[in-house]
Amino acid sequence: MTRYYSAVAVDNTLGSAITSGSTTATLNTSPIGYPSSFPFVLAIDYNAATEELVLVTAVSGTTISITRGFNGSTPQSHAVGAVIRHVITAQDLTDTQTHYNTALTDGAHGVTGSLATFLGAPTSANLAAVVTDETGSGSLVFATGPTINSPVITGTIAASGSTGASGQYLSSTATGIAWVTPATTNLTFNAQTGTTYTLVFGDLNKVVTLSNSSAITLTIPSATFTTGQQINIQQIGAGQVTVQGDGTSTFTGTGTKLRTQYSAATIVCTGTNTFTLIGDLA
Repeated sequence: MTRYYSAVAVDNTLGSAITSGSTTATLNTSPIGYPSSFPFVLAIDYNAATEELVLVTAVSGTTISITRGFNGSTPQSHAVGAVIRHVITAQDLTDTQTHYNTALTDGAHGVTGSLATFLGAPTSANLAAVVTDETGSGSLVFATGPTINSPVITGTIAASGSTGASGQYLSSTATGIAWVTPATTNLTFNAQTGTTYTLVFGDLNKVVTLSNSSAITLTIPSATFTTGQQINIQQIGAGQVTVQGDGTSTFTGTGTKLRTQYSAATIVCTGTNTFTLIGDLA
């Protein structure tokens, strides 16, 4: 049962005597600073041998409705002028400690049903369960279940002999975290055998091979690639490869030609229609 408290309640006194069976009492003056919600605890004959704890269930003017003998105290008669004080009781501290020490089992902390359901793999179905709140007066309902975002874990590479195989990394899956073998990305090739070729967007990240017995001209087009993209090229025939722009695109580098047969280079887009040529150049 939830009880309510106030830090500004002012002491009062009984305006008229009550018997041990009275369920109402009259205060000497209108209450000041009492909690606005019920119940709350008052001590009648505070700090005297005849002290009694009562639960206040309603207040109307100077009249209070009371449940007698709270927390093991004894209902008894009290005289006019008995001191009345709003107090915290031993029961308040006992309830708190009981709550602290309750194991996470069925019914603990207001959860209806086994907590194992909630501590297992979360799904919309089990998160849609009704969880009764700790006052027992209402419930928290997930109508469709909250969205659960899987954690993204990258960069943890297993060493040889660890739980994961050498080279594997941890990654989130639909049911938890698992060791995953990295996917390999194989290069693909675009084999060109003519004496001229203009790169296309499909050459991105490929190796363009150029093979002819005569000289070959490779053109870098404008408005095709964006900053950071790259294309690999290799001369595999006797004809020397010369790289050029298309009049709008430009490039920099230590040379404009591949040096000899089997020389290779990478064309990197460094800005809008701007490229650099890196590799075995003449």
